[in-house]
Amino acid sequence: MKKNIQSIRSRLLIWLSIPLSIFTIILFVYIYFLVNQKVNDFFDKTLYATGKSIEDSIGIEEGVLGVDLPYFAIDLLSSNGAGLIFYSVVANEDNRLLVGHENLFNKDVLKEQDKVFYNTVYTGVTLRAVSFKTSIIKENKVYYSSITIAESVESRVSTINDILSSLFIILFSVVFFTIIISLIAVKKGLYPLYLLQKLILKRDSRDLKTIHFDAPKELEEILNSINILLERSRDNIEYIEHFNSDVSHQLRTPLAEIKVRLELMYEKDNKEYISLLKLVNSMSHITEQLLLYAKSNPNSINLKRFKKENLRVYCKNYGLRIATKIYAQGFEFAYESFSEDVFIDVDTIMLDSMLDNIINNALYYARDEKNKAIGTITLCLEKHHETIWIKIKDQGKGLNKKELKHIFDRFYRVDSFKRGSGLGLSIVKQIALLHNAKVEARSDKGLEISIIFPYLKS
Repeated sequence: MKKNIQSIRSRLLIWLSIPLSIFTIILFVYIYFLVNQKVNDFFDKTLYATGKSIEDSIGIEEGVLGVDLPYFAIDLLSSNGAGLIFYSVVANEDNRLLVGHENLFNKDVLKEQDKVFYNTVYTGVTLRAVSFKTSIIKENKVYYSSITIAESVESRVSTINDILSSLFIILFSVVFFTIIISLIAVKKGLYPLYLLQKLILKRDSRDLKTIHFDAPKELEEILNSINILLERSRDNIEYIEHFNSDVSHQLRTPLAEIKVRLELMYEKDNKEYISLLKLVNSMSHITEQLLLYAKSNPNSINLKRFKKENLRVYCKNYGLRIATKIYAQGFEFAYESFSEDVFIDVDTIMLDSMLDNIINNALYYARDEKNKAIGTITLCLEKHHETIWIKIKDQGKGLNKKELKHIFDRFYRVDSFKRGSGLGLSIVKQIALLHNAKVEARSDKGLEISIIFPYLKS
């Protein structure tokens, strides 16, 4: 089962985006608390300074603590047009309200401290308040009072929200542009890899030429390794070709010598001679088929042998060459084609071998019980949409569905009593694959083998 491995691009984006996101969240939380603290400190200082201004209006008249504050409420409200302001001055000695809003001051908040900032609710309004003690000495007597001033929190909240909104927009913009820049940087950084992938995908799977492009230093070793593998593969293919050629020569020579010696040793009508000659011919045929099977292996093909050929002209010339052989075997021969020139990249020697195997299969099996030839063998060249078809049809007995499924398998023979290598149609399929073609078989009043080339070149 194939593992779901992340791409390099995904990994880079994840490792860029996750730390950036975590850092942004931590930074925003830090800024949130910092802004809250700084804004509240600023408003608290302003609130306390306003409270201290009341202290100057407290005095002693006839031994009684009082406040001369005729315009304080108007001045205070005019300095802050948003929200509500509440204040009070209370004499500590008898808890008498000297001026301001009744019950605003809670004496419990100043039990142990001289100044306290706190949140409270007054007349249903949430307030931020400061209470502090003050004293006046007159005639060696100390008079104590407590000043409380409070304001509603709308201004604070509004200011904090405005600052945080601006910072959020700035952070979002920074993160957004960082992600965009990261995407561009990742794309630019991975471009050499994409280019290498594109160059490999554009090539035919059998193309073993070395790859050349201006690779960065990080890719040089990889590219060199790929080119070394390609060169070794090409050398191996050349070695296999030489080996097949040597084996072919070494096997054909002794078989030819055996055949000559049999002719010298026996009369032509001698039964033993006929039997041995059939055996030698069978060995020669099997040897040729095995060598051809090895030669047409997709992993050992040399693309240098592929040339652009006019398939219409090729099929016509092949039909002229093969017709004599077909007639000699007692069959009729027909050729069907079209007038348009069609060009494809082929190895003509391989193509000859492929069609020979199909023709030989027809000559071998399209016979009746007395081994007499049945009907006509037809070579057709047809066009269907973006494909070109080469068909070879016979008028023999044909095959059933079960046999059709296996006729392209190695060593499969329809008639096990007949001699043969069982490689003929397997070689046909292998050679078709070398040309990026498909092979199909149909049986309707005989056997029809079709080679389908997937695209046309004009």
